[in-house]
Amino acid sequence: MTPTPTEKRAAYISGPFSDERLNRHLRKTVGAPAALARAVADLEGYCREPIRAVAERYWTSPMAPADQRPESLLEFYKTSDRYLYESTMTEGYADHQRMAQLVIAAVRRWRLSPILDFGGGGGGLTVALTARGVPCEYADVPGKLTEFVRWRLAQRGVTASIHDATQPLPAARYRAVLAVDVLEHVPDLAATVRQLKAALGPGGWLIATHSFTPDDPLHLASSHQYGDLKVFDAFMQTEGFHYRGRLKACVISEAIYRHTGRSIIWTTRLSRKLKGGGNLLVYVNENI
Repeated sequence: MTPTPTEKRAAYISGPFSDERLNRHLRKTVGAPAALARAVADLEGYCREPIRAVAERYWTSPMAPADQRPESLLEFYKTSDRYLYESTMTEGYADHQRMAQLVIAAVRRWRLSPILDFGGGGGGLTVALTARGVPCEYADVPGKLTEFVRWRLAQRGVTASIHDATQPLPAARYRAVLAVDVLEHVPDLAATVRQLKAALGPGGWLIATHSFTPDDPLHLASSHQYGDLKVFDAFMQTEGFHYRGRLKACVISEAIYRHTGRSIIWTTRLSRKLKGGGNLLVYVNENI
C-alpha cells in the first residue's frame, strides 16, 4: 500500500531512528530530522554499537541515584549512560534547535563571546556554536559526558576547552555563560551561581532556563522552592545578578514561528516580563 503524504512526512521527521518512548516521556516532538540523524550517528560512532542498543541501555538503567547526597549525584553523572543518550537525542527537537539559533543570534548582536556552555550535557550547543565560529567552551562533570563531547569536537576538527564543572572556572573570562536545564540539578545552587558569577566578566550575561519542577527525580528537593519564579529572582538578586529579560526572537520571527512553525531568526530582543518554562532568562553580573 502506498504511504499517504502524512505517513511520508512522519517517516521523514522520525528519520531512521526516533525514540518515540523518549519523545512521549519528555513531551517533545522531533522537528529537526537532520540534527537527529547527526546525534544518532555520533552516539553510534562513539559507543560503537547500534543506536537501539544504546537506547535499551538508557531505558534499563536507573533513572537517578539511590539518594540525593552530593557524592551520590556526582558518581551518577560521572558514570551513568542516561544523560549521554538523553541529552544528545534531544538535539533533534525543534525547541532545542530554536534555542541554539537564539543563542547564536544573541552572541552576534551583543558580542557575547567567549561563551561557556555550563552543564552542557551531550555538547549540542557547544558543537552548534563552534561550528559557526563562535568561541565556546564546555563544562560538565568529568566522565562519560565530557569524554563524549571531546570525541564529538575532534570528529569535527574543532578545538574547544573542556572544564571540570566541579572545580573553579577561569576567573572573569566569559562574556556569557549558558546554563540550560542545569541549575535544578546542582546540589548547592548558591555555590554554583557564585561559581558562574566568578567566571563572568563585569556585566557578563548568565543565560539560564528555569525548570525547578518536582516531578523529576534528578531535580533536587533542596531547590524545589525556586520553582516559584519570584523566589528564584529574589535569590539571584541577593547573589549579585540583575534580571535583564527573556531572550526572544524579533517580533516578525516570532509571528512566523507561531503561525508556520518555521524558525527564521533575523535578530533577537529582550522581553522584560519574567516568565519561566522553556524561556532563556538573562541575568547580568552586577560587578561592573
